[in-house]
Amino acid sequence: MFNQLPKHVELYLQGKPVGHVEVNRFADSWHFGSFHPERAFSEFATLFGEWSLLLHADDQEAEASRAALEELRKIEMAIDALRAELLLPETSQRLPIDQLNIDGELIELKLAEQPT
Repeated sequence: MFNQLPKHVELYLQGKPVGHVEVNRFADSWHFGSFHPERAFSEFATLFGEWSLLLHADDQEAEASRAALEELRKIEMAIDALRAELLLPETSQRLPIDQLNIDGELIELKLAEQPT
């Protein structure tokens, strides 16, 4: 299932539908694509915006400050606590997400391991 996601899936955060994902490619256990938010995403947008700002601030500096790294860690923990899931529209199957990054229209996600 990891490398066979449909091209169009729905993103849920804390049980709420927050947007559409167009899956463009995958590498190893990561999926990459475009994110098209719905109004409900506004509840979570600030968190992802702060993550993006801190992440790109590191691009500008050779070495991130300890305070910036600590703040980034806190934000990543908050994102990890959002109970992110993908809904596969054709089957109504929900797949838990282990890691989720949204940066503007770009999305990358790593699905949770599924028991076999």
